[in-house]
Amino acid sequence: MIDLHVHTTASDGSLSPTLIVKEAAKLGITHLGIADHDTVNGIKEALEAGEKYGVTVIPCVELGTDYEGMETHILGYFRPDNFHNIEHYFEWILQKRFHRNEQMIRNLQKAGYLITIKEVMEKANGGTPGRPHIAKILIEKGYCSDINEAFNKILLRHDIYIKREKTTPESAIKEILKAGGIPVCAHPVYLDEKGLFEKAIALFITYGLKGIEVYHCAHKERHEKKYRKAAKKYKLIMTGGSDFHGENKDGVTLGGVRVPDELAIELLKALEG
Repeated sequence: MIDLHVHTTASDGSLSPTLIVKEAAKLGITHLGIADHDTVNGIKEALEAGEKYGVTVIPCVELGTDYEGMETHILGYFRPDNFHNIEHYFEWILQKRFHRNEQMIRNLQKAGYLITIKEVMEKANGGTPGRPHIAKILIEKGYCSDINEAFNKILLRHDIYIKREKTTPESAIKEILKAGGIPVCAHPVYLDEKGLFEKAIALFITYGLKGIEVYHCAHKERHEKKYRKAAKKYKLIMTGGSDFHGENKDGVTLGGVRVPDELAIELLKALEG
């Protein structure tokens, strides 16, 4: 069993890198892709845990970009010896994210919600602070009952929500390549829903895209079939994973998406060049 797309407390997951690797080992997962949003801060710990629990950890990062007005994510897979090469790219992203958090918290305060940036930073516990951390505080203070309610009834309100400034797919893909990684289009079903999949993939390939996430918690069998066909057509590497966030994403379990084991071997071979 493999899972090449999971998140830890280094970004917006609820399990630490060590704990998620430990849980993966219990489930019989042999290869695990740690793919936190806009950070590789959890990779070192995950690699050490992988050595301890017998799980092959594949370093990854999920970069948020904007394509034709919609949020589009690019995964970057790396070897254990070169994932640090992408770190410089996160500096401005973190600055923008912190500014966004401040703006949203000010909006929450204006709307009568008692919450501070200090509480959010403490909730992130050294990881990258984001909306899931804000949501947890809102739940703890009794403003809502669960994550879905926190987002749908509060954090997505027009007077509270602040759109995240994103980079472009071209920039993300080229930075991953420059750092020695393999850029992969994450959960393409979301592009498909907007009728942008074919156009986007063809364009992203001109930027250097090397892979496509065929298997994902949001993909139905018909989607997998379509993306396998696209991967074959464009000679792209296939990947897949659960997109597990722990308690921060309802209904998604670690290893819950069936991904062919051979995809991990093919990915590792591609990383070795």
